[in-house]
Amino acid sequence: MSRFIHGDNLEHKIKIERHTENKNLLAEIKAKYTEWKENNLKITGTTRNDIKKKVELLNQYKLFINQPKFKKESGDKFGFTSQSQLHSSVIEEFMYYLFKDIGKLTNKHINWGRTQAYTNLYFAPASIDAFEESSNIIINVKNQDFSISKEVILKSRVSNNDIWQESKIYVPIASIECKTYLDKTMYEGSVSTAEKIKKGNPYCIFLIVTETYEVSLDVDPKYSSIDQIYVLRKENKENPIYEDVIWDMFKFVEIHINSDWSNVKERIKRGKMI
Repeated sequence: MSRFIHGDNLEHKIKIERHTENKNLLAEIKAKYTEWKENNLKITGTTRNDIKKKVELLNQYKLFINQPKFKKESGDKFGFTSQSQLHSSVIEEFMYYLFKDIGKLTNKHINWGRTQAYTNLYFAPASIDAFEESSNIIINVKNQDFSISKEVILKSRVSNNDIWQESKIYVPIASIECKTYLDKTMYEGSVSTAEKIKKGNPYCIFLIVTETYEVSLDVDPKYSSIDQIYVLRKENKENPIYEDVIWDMFKFVEIHINSDWSNVKERIKRGKMI
C-alpha cells in the first residue's frame, strides 16, 4: 500500500505514455510534484500554523497542475482528462501529509492510502462435503480512496480438520473518499459504502472530501452514515482550498484517533451512553 498515491499515478503515466508531448508535460508535473512532496515531508508538526503551511503548498501545486496546457478538452490531442485521476489523486496523497504526524499514530503498524477495506464475512460452503474440509469463509471488501487502517490476519478451520484457512483483511479506523466534485450519484454510492464499512468496524469514521459539492439541496447528508462531508472550496469552484475546512477535518480525525472508541464505564459517568 503506497502513501504517495499521486506520485505513483504520475510514474505509471510516464511509463505507459507514448506521445513525446505528453511525456514532456508529465516530466514538468513530476518536477513540481517532487518539490511539493519534499516540502510536505519537512513539516512534522500539527499546530494550526503547520496545517496552514500544508494547505498553502496544496493550493500552489493545484494551481500549477490546473494550467490549461495540462488539460485535455474535447478536440485536444494532448493533455489529461478528468478520468486520468491527476487531480483526485492529489487530494488522496494530501490526506497522508495531513494526518501523518498525529502523535498517537507514531510507531504504530498502520496502513495508509488506497485499500480494499473490510466490510463483512460470511460462510459459503458449496456442499456438506466441502464444509467437512474448510470453514469456507468469504470476505467482502470495498475499495477506498484513502484510509488509515490496520492489517489483520484471520485464521479459521472446522473442528474436525486441521487445515487452516487464512485471510488478510484491512480494517479501517478512518475511511475517506476523495473527489474533485460530488454529485448525487456519487453521494448515494458513498452512503451505501459508509453503511457497509461501519458494519465491519462501527468505530471507523467515514468522511467524504470533495473540492466542490454538486448534490441537490433537497438531499440532507445528515441522515446518512457519513460522519462528515468536507467541501474544500466551499460554495465556488474558483475559490482556493480553505485552510479552516482542512483544519476542522484534521482535528476531527485527530480527536477520533486520540479517543477511547469503547469505554462504557466513562459514558455512565457522563450520563450519556451514546
